[in-house]
Amino acid sequence: MLIISNEIVKYGNALNSVAFRKFNAREMNLFFSIVSRMRDKGTKKVTFTFDELKELSKYKQHGSKFKEDLKSTYNKMISLNMWYDEGNVAGAWVLFTGFKLDFDKNEATISVNPELQPVLNKIASWTRFGLEQFANLRSTYAKTMFRLLKQYRVVGRREFSMEEFRALLDVPSSYRVNKIDERIIKPIKEELSPIFAGLSVRKKRGGRGGKVVGYVFTWKPEPKNKDDFKKSEYWEESNAINNIKNNPELTDNEKFRAIDKVKGRRLGVSAKLHSDLKNAKDLKNLMHNLLNKN
Repeated sequence: MLIISNEIVKYGNALNSVAFRKFNAREMNLFFSIVSRMRDKGTKKVTFTFDELKELSKYKQHGSKFKEDLKSTYNKMISLNMWYDEGNVAGAWVLFTGFKLDFDKNEATISVNPELQPVLNKIASWTRFGLEQFANLRSTYAKTMFRLLKQYRVVGRREFSMEEFRALLDVPSSYRVNKIDERIIKPIKEELSPIFAGLSVRKKRGGRGGKVVGYVFTWKPEPKNKDDFKKSEYWEESNAINNIKNNPELTDNEKFRAIDKVKGRRLGVSAKLHSDLKNAKDLKNLMHNLLNKN
């Protein structure tokens, strides 16, 4: 197996204005694995082996599923339009213009649209994060919000209007606020609270009746020189769990689920362990009281 160190994904902030509609988690991992290796390559074609892409994206499916996911990723990639608007002139381009899959050599060859080089080459303002951290997130909503918050990582605050939030996260039009809370905000909080210390999500209200008009995300700003390369597993897990335990915004159940996700185990295990420990302590206290009763 290839041994590949954690990659840094870095791209122009314009990419954060693109909604990754209908991408599943595996396809997002593949797309940003490609982005991580396309930076500063100019208009040169870049070739990836399938094993390299699997390793970069933490791909875990078996059989022919990988080839199907590559094709699906490409079909969705070519639908990603980068818009620009300069007053009287506006337009859109696709980011990648060439995508060749060679199933005899098990290789993928990709090229960037020359018109959009500033997204991956000579970047003026950028978003940066560790690919491994991104790939380990489960929810597509958490993956998207992770990128959007990383753009403001040293600021510690990001506001969204409801229209922007729905567009960027591809929220189904049928979702009302209660369902957004359950299906979108909850997994975002559970998966990103270990990464963004003190993460808080607040609703913005306005107009008659206090209608929800957007969301405000705040967290402890990251240092500008923060190391995005993965450190030891113990250091990474220890910090993540401390962020979870010290976040007053999370319910006990959300904390248990977040810890399960950090440790990569089945949801519900931490809650059961906590319950078993509490029951054991209660039993010990009961025995102590019975033995010491006059």
